[in-house]
Amino acid sequence: MSEALVWRESYATGVGLLDDQHRELVRLINRLLDPGDDIAVGARLDTLLAHLRRHFETENVFLRAIDYPLAEEHIREHTMQLAELIDLRRTVARAAQGLSADDRAAIRHWFFNHVVAEDRRFGAYYRRVICGAAE
Repeated sequence: MSEALVWRESYATGVGLLDDQHRELVRLINRLLDPGDDIAVGARLDTLLAHLRRHFETENVFLRAIDYPLAEEHIREHTMQLAELIDLRRTVARAAQGLSADDRAAIRHWFFNHVVAEDRRFGAYYRRVICGAAE
């Protein structure tokens, strides 16, 4: 298994439901990246995709509700990320194989780039503008 993701509270957005979904995302990614898991990679990808669809819908509604200035750009990223994972799912199904080292690295990179970097930005906006908290 590639190195497991570890949730750190420093990754939190400050939005409880979204942070809970991010914690579950870490669990599902770790399960996907674990080659010793008895459940086929395709099924694990399906579970991850189902979670991401729900999570992205929840996050999209939240971003619009708080009038986040970069909401539409962020939402477009969600659409592209889902498309990339769906493409990976199709590739795995066609090849009847597991994830390559590059696939594993890309999934880890996506998590750190999107959740840890991008989502924390809207979390900071939410705390500052909506909640009135000083950063």
